[in-house]
Amino acid sequence: MIPPCLLRYHFVMRFLPLALALLLAACAERWEKPGTTEAESDAAQSACTAQAAEKIAPAMVWMQVQPAYWEPGERHCWTGANGATYCRSSPPRWRPPVFDWVDVNIPARREARAQCLQEQGFSYQGLRPLRLF
Repeated sequence: MIPPCLLRYHFVMRFLPLALALLLAACAERWEKPGTTEAESDAAQSACTAQAAEKIAPAMVWMQVQPAYWEPGERHCWTGANGATYCRSSPPRWRPPVFDWVDVNIPARREARAQCLQEQGFSYQGLRPLRLF
């Protein structure tokens, strides 16, 4: 049974970016080095990712991640049983900016990982297609 809190809109919207990031992570980077297998490449990537994470700690900063905006009003119309048209309107709504904790060291960590792989003789070949099994 799913707890009611998991079904709430805000919970879903808060963790939707994380779910999308995990899906994009499944499209792993493809680093190749002549004479190595895909498993060896994956092992080297994991080692370099761990090394970069140890070398460059997260630096969390509270910042705006979505600007404020006006959500347009809506108008819903329908025809009643007597043939008359009825409409219901809602006014525009102000949506305030969204703030969240952001790790500003992610680009530096990615660069350290890439440098580690390049030092081992690997070259970046783009993204590998998503594999579900």
